[in-house]
Amino acid sequence: MEVIKLEIEIIQMKSAKKHICEDYFISNKEMGLFAILDGATPISNFVDQDGHNGAVLASRIVGNALIKVENTSIKTTISEANLLLANEMKIHRIDTSKKEELWSTCLAMVKMDDNEIHFAQIGDCMIFATTRTGEWKTLSKDMVFGISERARQHRENERRLGRKLPPEEYYQNKKHSLIYNRSLANKENGYAVLNGDPAAIQFLHEGILQKEEYRGILLMTDGLFPKDRNWGMMLSHINQNGLYQYAKNLIEYEQANNLSQDDKTGIWIQFS
Repeated sequence: MEVIKLEIEIIQMKSAKKHICEDYFISNKEMGLFAILDGATPISNFVDQDGHNGAVLASRIVGNALIKVENTSIKTTISEANLLLANEMKIHRIDTSKKEELWSTCLAMVKMDDNEIHFAQIGDCMIFATTRTGEWKTLSKDMVFGISERARQHRENERRLGRKLPPEEYYQNKKHSLIYNRSLANKENGYAVLNGDPAAIQFLHEGILQKEEYRGILLMTDGLFPKDRNWGMMLSHINQNGLYQYAKNLIEYEQANNLSQDDKTGIWIQFS
């Protein structure tokens, strides 16, 4: 019987501007389940009795639900977690008719057995894999990237159809822009995210890898993305220096250039 050894590096770094890290992660070697979640910073002022906003709640509710659902497909597992999120919002009397009020989270996860690696992703969390020959493959797509431009184009199309919308100057206000962007959640030419809406599942990106062909999987939230989105350079850096050192260098770069810092969470799984 072949014994698979896992070497796991996990990092999580809270943004200095946040009280609580809105990212969350799951690492369960016995289940072969690993996941990262990035709660979307809410527009609304809602907090629960513990002071947690919708981003914190969404990432925790979905994350904890993932490890409670066994013996189902990865898609079914995520669907049930998304349903639980919807139910929790109803309990807290969230107006789910307003998409900007919804608690939402991005997700990247893998579930491994002796022979296969099942993966799934939604939103802007990313998954990369390295083959036995040392080649890196991008297994996911940032579904949030470019949403502001897609939203602007959507408004242009709406105006052509005769719908009355405020002028574009109105959407230069960040809050107004975000509210409109979130109205496009889980729609074609919008973006995908887990927010309790069953429609989210149709945008889930998933697949299966043969484990014997790979030697590592990397999961990360968007706070770890390189500013130039040069995945190749990022992966080379992580491969040579590890995930922690990469994140440390990125934070130093952000601080030196007075750039916004987001929560950072990553899981690097290497197996042999």
